[in-house]
Amino acid sequence: MSKFELFDFTPEIIESFRENHEIPVHFYNKDGQVLIHKKEEASDAEIDRLLRFVKQGIYYDVEDSEKLGIQEKNRNVPDGLTDTKLISEQITDELNDGAKELFQNLKRTSITSVQARKTSERLADAFEAFESQPDMGVGLVNILELMHGKDNTHDVELAVKRTVVAMAMKTRGAAATGARDRARLQEAANITMMSALLCDVGYSRMTMPEHDGLSDQEMNYIRNHPIMSYLMIAHERSIDPRVKRNILNHHRPMKAGTPGNNYPSLNSITTRLTALKEKYSEDASRRHIAEDIDMQLKLLMRDIPYDEDAAILAVASEFASLTSRVPWREAFTARRAVQMLVNNSYFTYPDRIVREFLDYVSISLCNNEKILREGDFIIVAARSGSGRTFFEVGQITNSTRFQSKPGIDRFATIYPEIGKSPKYKFLKFPLNGLKADPRKAHYELSKDDSRHIVYAVDPTHDPDLYEELFKLTRTSRTPAGAGHAETGTGTTE
Repeated sequence: MSKFELFDFTPEIIESFRENHEIPVHFYNKDGQVLIHKKEEASDAEIDRLLRFVKQGIYYDVEDSEKLGIQEKNRNVPDGLTDTKLISEQITDELNDGAKELFQNLKRTSITSVQARKTSERLADAFEAFESQPDMGVGLVNILELMHGKDNTHDVELAVKRTVVAMAMKTRGAAATGARDRARLQEAANITMMSALLCDVGYSRMTMPEHDGLSDQEMNYIRNHPIMSYLMIAHERSIDPRVKRNILNHHRPMKAGTPGNNYPSLNSITTRLTALKEKYSEDASRRHIAEDIDMQLKLLMRDIPYDEDAAILAVASEFASLTSRVPWREAFTARRAVQMLVNNSYFTYPDRIVREFLDYVSISLCNNEKILREGDFIIVAARSGSGRTFFEVGQITNSTRFQSKPGIDRFATIYPEIGKSPKYKFLKFPLNGLKADPRKAHYELSKDDSRHIVYAVDPTHDPDLYEELFKLTRTSRTPAGAGHAETGTGTTE
């Protein structure tokens, strides 16, 4: 019996069909009905029809894999990476069981010093098992595979994924910068991991919406959870103050004053905590909580140019959420989750953490599959010498394990529509705002700090934009009203 799988179109594949004047196999819809018939001597117009069906999904028969050049058995692992699985079943079970027990208790009572100590020890064991492996920096962070099918509540699933991703980001980031004082790294990683485990415990005391398309009122309610999570552990003196600060800030990775999706605002945090400090100061049984709040208020006032832990926690939280099932949608694949995270990054994360996530962790979370590949279309934000930002469209010419640093040929500028829904995001990329640039400058992003990736165009999820970009790469015509971008350092073809 035939087995059908979703076909991942790339410009190279379409171009190979053109060069051979052939559609080499039948293509199907999800029900196995033929959409496009196999055909020799196929015209360009017939091959172009394939792109029209991308949005609804085009499938192929796995028995035709060889004809399509799909060689799963000879999977192309990016240079420098390995297929070593770094996370064990035992460590995953220990993290799962510990989180289940802790979260069940937190629904009824407060965290105790014994629970905090046991949790810290469990996280230290996970770090030791991960960091001590020779392939720590280049192997697979296989937590999604291990979590698949486990009988977990949603909060436990998110917490374990979030903790492991945060551990990998913290550890690999430190290794990449040469910070190899192991004792200090272990302490720093434990703080990050404890923060990742506990940062959303406030949800257990909240009634969360179970539908998509949140209203502003619902979003404002959700934005209270960092403060709620902190208040659930504020009383426990054995928990490091840096963990508590991270929990308050784990959705505040952007520098203060930067427009974006930080929440809650610094003003709302300090106003609420100040009121609680005054209230608890008058109650002898809660005076120690007032003292802890006072310490956190002082920590919040520090000007930190780059809050690494807040950035790590924000990215790890989004990846864990996107790869987990919720009532209104199924889990996204790891590769699609990374794409979505990148596409949301311009308004949500500092450039640095996006680069580090793409370069050090993303492929390892995706079973060594590149997220950004040769031939893919991406949109980059380019800042000119005058401080203006332009959005440029490029096609990747070469990519490595360091996914934030591909080589690209820029061939157009685009003017996105930006708005809140309810967060800031790219609402759409109007095709009438696409302006071809015939100069087609080449840039190596590894040598260009003025450009960073803000959107990965996917043929399945952005079919109209993808088709238009594909057409632009095949023709030298310039649309009416075409303009040009301000350029940085590049080489003109």
